[in-house]
Amino acid sequence: MSDIRGVGPTGSPLDISVTALGDVFVDGRVYRWLQAIPGIGTGAAYASGDAFGTSFSLSLPARGTISVVLFLDYDNEGLNKELVLFSRPVTETADNAAFAVSDAGLRFTVGVVSVEQWYGFANNQIGIANPALSYSGAEGGLYGQWVTRGADNIAAGAIPEFVVVVV
Repeated sequence: MSDIRGVGPTGSPLDISVTALGDVFVDGRVYRWLQAIPGIGTGAAYASGDAFGTSFSLSLPARGTISVVLFLDYDNEGLNKELVLFSRPVTETADNAAFAVSDAGLRFTVGVVSVEQWYGFANNQIGIANPALSYSGAEGGLYGQWVTRGADNIAAGAIPEFVVVVV
C-alpha cells in the first residue's frame, strides 16, 4: 500500500487526517459576513416585490459556496425576502421601488437566495436559507440587493441585518 502522507515545505512527510471510515478529511476556510441592510426607509410601507434597502457589496472570496444566509429580523415581521446576488455592480433599484434589473445587469446574476424559513422569538425573528449556491469569477466580491415578498414597515431602531456564510 502506498503512503498517502503529504510532503511539507522542508521535505518532511505530513500526516493526512481521515474520518473514522478512513476517508480523507478535507478542511477549508469558512467566511462569515455580517452587515446591516443599507438604505432601509423606516416607517415606510413596502409592497411585495419592492427593493428592500439599497445595493451593497460583500467582501468575500472570488469563488466559494454560500452555505447559509441568515436574515436577522429585529422588527419581528417574518416576511419572506430574496437576496439577489451579482458578480459585479449593477444599477441599483431605489429603496421601496419595484425591484428592476436591466438586461445588461441580469447577465451578471450569480443567483437568488430565498429566505422563507422563519424562527420566531419573543421580540424578533431569524429567517434562514441554505442555498448551497456556488459562484466563481467575483474578483471584487459579490454585490447584492434585497427584495421583499411582503408588506414591511420597519420601525426606527429595528434595521435588519444579515449574515452570509461561504465555504
